Amino acid sequence: MLAPYRRLLAHPGVPHLLVAGLIVKLGTPVLSLALLLTAVDRLGSYATAGLVLTGHALALAMCAPLGGRIADRYGPRPALTGYLAAHALAYTLLLLAPPALMIGAAVLLGATTPPAGSVIRGAWPRLVPAASLPAAYAVDNAVNELTFIVGPLLVPVLTLAVPAHGVVAAAGAAILLGTALLLASPAIRQAVPTPPVRFSLAGPITHRPTLLLLTIAAFGTFTFGCLRIATVASATTFASAASAGVLMGLLSAGAFLGTLGYGARAWPITGGRLLVPLSLAEAAILLGGGWAPGFVTLAILITLVGLVTGPRDAVVPALLADHAPTHYRTEVFAWLNTFTWTGYGLGTAVAGQLTGPHDTGATAFGMAAAAAVACAILSAAANRIASPLPTPATAPTGGPSSESDHIADS
Repeated sequence: MLAPYRRLLAHPGVPHLLVAGLIVKLGTPVLSLALLLTAVDRLGSYATAGLVLTGHALALAMCAPLGGRIADRYGPRPALTGYLAAHALAYTLLLLAPPALMIGAAVLLGATTPPAGSVIRGAWPRLVPAASLPAAYAVDNAVNELTFIVGPLLVPVLTLAVPAHGVVAAAGAAILLGTALLLASPAIRQAVPTPPVRFSLAGPITHRPTLLLLTIAAFGTFTFGCLRIATVASATTFASAASAGVLMGLLSAGAFLGTLGYGARAWPITGGRLLVPLSLAEAAILLGGGWAPGFVTLAILITLVGLVTGPRDAVVPALLADHAPTHYRTEVFAWLNTFTWTGYGLGTAVAGQLTGPHDTGATAFGMAAAAAVACAILSAAANRIASPLPTPATAPTGGPSSESDHIADS
């Protein structure tokens, strides 16, 4: 069962890329919570502190495609070097700026976030053969889930030793260190620019299969946004609002296990066709969550949601790498960040509007299930995007292709 992962880790450069990605991604959830605590401490208002986080998130989502485009046009190494310097400056301003300028500093911080995650996802097809790509994207998604489990737990531990703004500095140091390690990766040093033949403002989203996949991803995070609201409402009904954190932790744990399980074996159906049963299963479980008779039942159902969403979140990047135009290989993953953040924001907004102060969360669960059904419908309508990549079990037994062969193929 672990053979696909052993083959993946045997490829030169893969452990380096995974370590760099882990450090970068761990800084993100730590920063999110620590920035909120710092803003509340310095501004004395949850409302204004919320604007700090909103400004940071919106700037990150809106500017992410630009970073990906620069990486594609000029190469990932020059792009990461420039962003690394700008992001270090933005952290300095955030930590030293007076409270009145904190929102602006947070916006600058989001806008200068290095496109490290997009560069890593775009590098996998160059670094490993096609047979190892499902395992590569499964590990990549598992790392994301792991960081969102561990990251929030690190913040209260770190605050025992340093104040909240010190935790922000630590999160920034992790992001900068991970980006610097990424710059030293052979996969990044040897990557060549792949500028488009002609300029297009919209970039890869003019490619219909790519736009469809990005939309499917946005519906996926719409369900996650609805779940944020639903779990708080249900937890308040069954136990306490604080126990919603337990439910979201179980969701991430389920997604972590589901992702690793997906990448560890061959499946009867692959690619876009696999998204249909996964999305329908998610919708059925979410509907059950709205009628859960108690907290234990709800916790089990939330864990099951994670088990099916984990594989889905690994399939979509693999399909994007396989079907998006090669000259947009990095930018398309930057757009993925934009679409997923947008879907999450809309999900929390819609579910929040539909959930009353004494609601059990059933309405939010219903909205999440409706979004999952939309994913299934879009996936069924796009069966032609099913990935032709061989699964790990049917992979050829020959050695991996060279770095230059992968660059030539792209």
